[in-house]
Amino acid sequence: MEFDTILCHYAEVGLKLGNRRFFENWLRKNIKASLNRAIPDKIFTVRRLYGRIVIELDDDLTKNREEIIQALSSTFGLAYFAFARYVAQEIKSIREMALAALQDKEFETFKIKTRRPDQNFLFNAQQVNEDVGAFILSKMDKTVQLKDPDITCHIDIVQGVVYIYTEKIPGPGGLPTGANGKVVGLLSGGIDSPVASILAMKRGAAVTFVHFHSVPMTTEESIEKVKQITTVLSHYQSRIHLYLVALTPIQKEILVKTKEKYRIILYRRFMFRIAEMIANKEKARALVTGESLGQVASQTLENIAAIEAVSSMPILRPLIGLDKLEIINLAKEYGTYDISILPDQDCCSLFLPKSPATKAKTQFIEAEEENLAVDNLIQEAIDSIEIIKILA
Repeated sequence: MEFDTILCHYAEVGLKLGNRRFFENWLRKNIKASLNRAIPDKIFTVRRLYGRIVIELDDDLTKNREEIIQALSSTFGLAYFAFARYVAQEIKSIREMALAALQDKEFETFKIKTRRPDQNFLFNAQQVNEDVGAFILSKMDKTVQLKDPDITCHIDIVQGVVYIYTEKIPGPGGLPTGANGKVVGLLSGGIDSPVASILAMKRGAAVTFVHFHSVPMTTEESIEKVKQITTVLSHYQSRIHLYLVALTPIQKEILVKTKEKYRIILYRRFMFRIAEMIANKEKARALVTGESLGQVASQTLENIAAIEAVSSMPILRPLIGLDKLEIINLAKEYGTYDISILPDQDCCSLFLPKSPATKAKTQFIEAEEENLAVDNLIQEAIDSIEIIKILA
């Protein structure tokens, strides 16, 4: 059977009641952006139906099946999607199209599953199942099996049209990226922070990224890694801004003028201050980090509290309860792992203390910062910013 439609179903968006149309429109826009990235020379018609999003295909787009699957599999908000064929709401046409959908498949057992949100159709869902099933049995030497059949022929009767398909392709779930506003993600070249940002996207946040580096005291490997990572992240979000910030002058001052055991905490307090300034510029409402409770010295409850004390914004930590193996598995699933494990010199590993503080008190950290020209150092970092725009 040749396809002329992709029928997209959502799950969580359908629970939004009075806000459903708002989320549907975001999902429709994101679907179109994903398809345009995958096949830029084609024009797609993407429209809303009752409880569904429909993508209309030109005849020659079925040969781009794999690119379309990859694009929609990275579009948050989709529960599943299906390559389908539509026919008029007439039982004879439904029978014949269902037969065409099954004739080129290998199976022994089947069932018909009808959904009928359009109550104007003459038959109810069970009557359609029985009628079409009997027609298939009269034309093919197969067996009806309602539990765990080899194949299911789906019939969706909605808004004056009938859609027929046999394969549901899983989507990534979640909410449409951007529908819940903007955040700023602190992005290192490691495993954790890219996963945290993707999970924020999955909850409907559009992410602007900031990466802190120590060039020229380190090589530019971390910058190159982050550029590669943001290219992967652009599969999930169409427009990405990456802020590159030189942390080196701040680190030099901290090295000379503060106690060794507090270095990482002081680094991160400066990072949060600068990230919040970028967030204000971008009209973002929260920061996102890849912290996981207890994973490293700076991620104890005491140190987390001492670090976030400088920020007036909410700090989102999508990974807070995950262990390292769980995070690695997510990184592999989302496609960032192979880049994240490439060797580089991370800014936080520079001048790493031999015995970092694990239970720092905020008042002690603030006392250390009295030795630093905090405002001047922040301004120097802001002046160093380079912005890279990725419009995938």
